[in-house]
Amino acid sequence: MCKRYFLLRILMIFLCLLPCVCALGDEESKHFYTLNVQNGLSSNHIQQMLQLRDSRMVVMTDVAVDVYDGVRFASIPVDGSAWVPLSNYQGELHLFADSHDRIWAKRHKHLYCFNLRTMQQEKISDFSADDFFIDANGETWTLDGNILTGDVSGRHLSIKPVMGLLQDVEAMGDSVMLFFDTGCMVVYGKSGNMIYRSDAYDKETVGRYSSTSLVVCGFDGCLYQVRTGTGGAILLSCNPKKREWKQLLKSEKLMHTLTATPTGWLYLTTPDGYLRIKPSTGESEAFHDLYLPDGTSLTTGINTVRLDHEGGVWLGSYSNGILYTSPLSGIFDTRPIDIEVYPILTTIYLHGRPLQIGKKYDGRQLLNVAPPYADDLTFDYNQNSLAFQFSTMNCVRPRSTCYRYRLSKEAEWHTLSADSIEHLVDDKGIFYLPLVGLSPGEYTLEVMATTNPEHWNHELMRSVKFTIRPPWWQTPIFYILYVVLFVVIVALAFWLYRRRLQRRNREEMLLLRIQNLVEQVNRYEHSEAMVVLSEPETDDGDSAEPEPTQQEKEFMERATRLVEQHMSDPLYNVEHLAADLCMERTGLYKKLTAMMQQSPVAFIRSIRLHRAAAMLKSGDKSIADVAMLTGFSSPSYFSKCFQKEFGCKPSEYADS
Repeated sequence: MCKRYFLLRILMIFLCLLPCVCALGDEESKHFYTLNVQNGLSSNHIQQMLQLRDSRMVVMTDVAVDVYDGVRFASIPVDGSAWVPLSNYQGELHLFADSHDRIWAKRHKHLYCFNLRTMQQEKISDFSADDFFIDANGETWTLDGNILTGDVSGRHLSIKPVMGLLQDVEAMGDSVMLFFDTGCMVVYGKSGNMIYRSDAYDKETVGRYSSTSLVVCGFDGCLYQVRTGTGGAILLSCNPKKREWKQLLKSEKLMHTLTATPTGWLYLTTPDGYLRIKPSTGESEAFHDLYLPDGTSLTTGINTVRLDHEGGVWLGSYSNGILYTSPLSGIFDTRPIDIEVYPILTTIYLHGRPLQIGKKYDGRQLLNVAPPYADDLTFDYNQNSLAFQFSTMNCVRPRSTCYRYRLSKEAEWHTLSADSIEHLVDDKGIFYLPLVGLSPGEYTLEVMATTNPEHWNHELMRSVKFTIRPPWWQTPIFYILYVVLFVVIVALAFWLYRRRLQRRNREEMLLLRIQNLVEQVNRYEHSEAMVVLSEPETDDGDSAEPEPTQQEKEFMERATRLVEQHMSDPLYNVEHLAADLCMERTGLYKKLTAMMQQSPVAFIRSIRLHRAAAMLKSGDKSIADVAMLTGFSSPSYFSKCFQKEFGCKPSEYADS
């Protein structure tokens, strides 16, 4: 019983202390988590930081520019020789991010440029200016003599020498504010004309804070400026609408960097830690001891501060890397968070291996920019197993990150989290999407991220277009060739079929003509005309054919004589014979068939063959000579016709 009461008392004490523990929201009680060289940082010596539009953090160390995407650091080594001179700038390191995905760093009359798309330091060419600035809108300004020129607006602002040395440029709306080492601010309008000038302090104070200037735009419409010089450092605020300056803080020690929060707080780093100031109420807190996860504390070495979009505090140190703390109070802080997070494409995988910038795969470069900027990719048909990895800068509660994705604009959205059964989102809020065996075609992958599944911001959607090219035998040009080849094959097949059909018809017609000729020869082989052309034979029969008339005999003699006159001419045919007899071919055909039951062709051939037979009997000429003298085109054709006429070969006839 006593043990039960003891446990009950312990539970009541814990419940009483729980609100107090949850109320520990001040920065002093928070633990700072470290990111250093063990996490992939190029160096633990942090010089300055800034946050990109997609929420990635850019960290400049003493050796490189590092970009943190929530998963890992990607580094661009600093080439100390790749710079251009800035004669007017004499201050410490100042980082800028322009609207073309480049980081600019200027330090002691030197200007450097780093391309985040290619993750390389660029050698600046065709640059000649006395100073260089980038305002809050991302517009680049170059100072050449007394003229300040903007690259987007095209405005040319004329600066009077009495204003002093230009140290900072900022923009609010269409107004451009210039800050000089004399402590004055000059405001220019949209047309480039000067609107007014306002001085931060009197002339006696000018020389004390003329070394450096750092200006940030507050979310309350005010400008905040840190100035340093021989008199130490001073923190000022300016209300452009009221044209009023106010001194917020003055110190004999150096002030490093300044950042403003949407809640109206200012964070300022000093050699002794960092300060949190609220200009609207005058509240101020100093934080000297920073507690690390291992229980130790850090009291010095803080160089720069930056707040991310989630309200997390990022501190850069001289020797301990980056220190980060969440805006939540700790493990007992169960307040729901509803922050907008941007899905960052960190890695693209091909067949399970990450793609590298500039590397060739199968002889072709697939990725020419860093994955966060890749938006139009092309792969071959055999490179169709891909994977895309996304992360967010949700460093508060990464496991609370939810994702939505779809592979085409017409498809339905798929919502995933670390609790989904697909296990595509891990406890660190990293989303790994495999796409295996994709068919050739064009795809659009759209991804959104949030910490509140009931609220999705389509303006923060990440879109990646990629194409899987078909194999060469499925490309449009080959489809055209396939059609052409098919047409050619069909045309060739039709031509061959037609040619074969024509040949068959010719053969059938020739066979028919030969058959008719053979029938005629067999029918009239012993006709009276053949008897007349050969030696006369006696007929003992009583029935005799009627004797031809004198006119028919004369016609036959004339026709026979004409054929004999052209005996050796192989071109002498029925047409020539009809012409010589002053007849038409049809008339000659009718007359000969009526008289001799024989066609004109057979009539001419018969005369030639009988003359050839007489020559063969004489025995003084060869078969080839006889064939030529009797008008046959070749000895073989002559032998064929002779055998058909006399029933034996010419050689056999000559030997008989």
